[in-house]
Amino acid sequence: MLVEVLTQPAEALGFDQPAVLILGRPTCDDCIALYAELAEWTPSFPVDVFTLDLTTEAGASFKHAHPWTAHIDYIPFNVLYVKGEVVGQWTGGGVDRFQAHLSALED
Repeated sequence: MLVEVLTQPAEALGFDQPAVLILGRPTCDDCIALYAELAEWTPSFPVDVFTLDLTTEAGASFKHAHPWTAHIDYIPFNVLYVKGEVVGQWTGGGVDRFQAHLSALED
């Protein structure tokens, strides 16, 4: 699974297919472990996965545009989008958690 860097923080996600945005930073050990797991993962249906470093200018823009990010205490923080709307959020890594949230979309 390819994890792409979100370079346009105003970009609407999840319109063509579900999308997960991983909020974190490159120096986060848990984030690094999650990216390694995702590199080996094949989802059960198409999904886009993006990452955004909250310590960058793009991350600051995203935080400004999305006040709900103020409550994020732990990273990685994952946000599931469908048709541009947030339909799920969870803290922490692990492909099992990704799959559980995506499987809920099939129900």
